[in-house]
Amino acid sequence: METLIADIKRNALDDGPGIRTLIFFKGCPLDCVWCQNPETKSPKQEIKFERDYCSFCKRCIEACDQGALSLENEFRIKRALCNFCGNCIKICPNQAYEFVGKACTHEDLLEIILKDKIFFDNTGGGVTFSGGEPTLHMEYLHGLLIKLKAHDIHTCLETCGYFNLDAFKKKILPFLDLIYFDLKIKDSNLHEKYCGVSNELIFNNFTYLNKLNKIEILPRIPLIPGITTTRENLNNLVTFLKAENVKKVGLLPYNPLWLSKPSKIGVIPAYTRSESLTAEEKSQIKEIFSDFEFNDF
Repeated sequence: METLIADIKRNALDDGPGIRTLIFFKGCPLDCVWCQNPETKSPKQEIKFERDYCSFCKRCIEACDQGALSLENEFRIKRALCNFCGNCIKICPNQAYEFVGKACTHEDLLEIILKDKIFFDNTGGGVTFSGGEPTLHMEYLHGLLIKLKAHDIHTCLETCGYFNLDAFKKKILPFLDLIYFDLKIKDSNLHEKYCGVSNELIFNNFTYLNKLNKIEILPRIPLIPGITTTRENLNNLVTFLKAENVKKVGLLPYNPLWLSKPSKIGVIPAYTRSESLTAEEKSQIKEIFSDFEFNDF
């Protein structure tokens, strides 16, 4: 499987200490119904269509040899017909079309990353791998980590925890300084319902890495109303974390702005709450996690 990079965000402040560069990998083994980055779910290249940019000039339709474009199509692109020739991208005067997912060599990424090395050094920042799921690309990430450590750059991994532990211990763990480890739903059946896979591997991996005590691991809980925020689920997670002797957690508030993303890649979301957490919901969550150190949200 070719490794594709969905996005690179420089000067980031919220995904690890200091000023950071975020690298978003394409592809994820989970299928969370609330995914904040749905364009990174598939490991394959996609074409994004921004309807608000379109002036309905029809140049893209005339340029498409496959007949994959139509003004009548809600998502503009009939993706089963698209061959990714890129003609629509090239001809659109408003840049309404864009490839999502680009092959990058390690050298390509290093050229971008090293531009901000001075900011990393002065703020305790570095590089954060996100996605998608970076560990889906174990060999590629291994090679990149070696190069970053040769430049003494701090590294952080954001992971869903669904990976082969033996390969992770050998190829990834020795080169990390920080892990943000997402724990979503404690009940395995509900996890499979809302995330597409069982959670057994995820919680086993967390337990092993947490007990190693060799690297800072921050368990993070996405607060998805009606799914992860039920009192039963949060209490179950608290029980697990206390048993693991965890003192600090990251609480990730629901951000409904992601709902604008799925249609751009031709997807209808299965979860559609358009409101953020209410003050009452936040208060209840903070009460449940009162025995932990956590971020304000």
